[in-house]
Amino acid sequence: MEYFVYHFQLFLLIMMRMSSMMIIAPFYSSGVMPFKMKAIVAFFTSMIIFPVIAGRGFIMPESMGGYTVLVLQEIMIGFYIGFLMSIIFAAFQLAGQYFAVQIGFGINEVIDPLAQVSIPLIGQFQNLIGLLVFLSLNGHHFLIQGIYRSFELAPVMNLSTRMTGGLLVFLMNSFSGMFVVALKMSLPVVGTVFLITISMGILAKAAPQMNIMMLGFPFQIMVALAVLLVTAPLIIRVMHVAIERSFTFLIRVLHNWPV
Repeated sequence: MEYFVYHFQLFLLIMMRMSSMMIIAPFYSSGVMPFKMKAIVAFFTSMIIFPVIAGRGFIMPESMGGYTVLVLQEIMIGFYIGFLMSIIFAAFQLAGQYFAVQIGFGINEVIDPLAQVSIPLIGQFQNLIGLLVFLSLNGHHFLIQGIYRSFELAPVMNLSTRMTGGLLVFLMNSFSGMFVVALKMSLPVVGTVFLITISMGILAKAAPQMNIMMLGFPFQIMVALAVLLVTAPLIIRVMHVAIERSFTFLIRVLHNWPV
């Protein structure tokens, strides 16, 4: 107990990084989970990894101002790690938005309990599937392991130009990968809807007396949902690979942390 009291400053830094990660990271940031539960998980998780990290030895600043800056730095690191993992779920939502408007589902929006934003129904459906894939890969355990490893690979965040530039490069790579994953997931449906739209245009030109829009709109929805059902295993496979690559990318970020 005395060891914990004398090293309480280090425990607070660990808890700040863990808590900030849980605020924005997938699964932990869900609005379904109460805030008290998140605080309890962050506290006990920090208690578990605290003795190991404290045994390595850290020099705490003597002034209150220096320690406050250090707390803010830990919060920023936690936010950064959690945000890198949350980008992949934005790709799942973006894939649904690519074709939801084209098949008439853009107006039917629901509240995402994870991100607390309004997204199309299909985007929410894919987001929930992605969350199940994330849990099947033990992603919630990986995030805690990532925070633990971050104290070894990224112990201090220096606010310098080189530091900011290096983190922005990793962030840009994450955003570019997000659009690639979203395009891979939505390409079968988007391509099918595009061909149906061209076919309806040709039919409208050949038979102008027919109301192609009223006849083709339900057909377009039916075909799009059928393609989505047939390609569901492929979409799950893409999600599986994308989440695994996001894990690998986070490890690479920590190993190449710009200090």
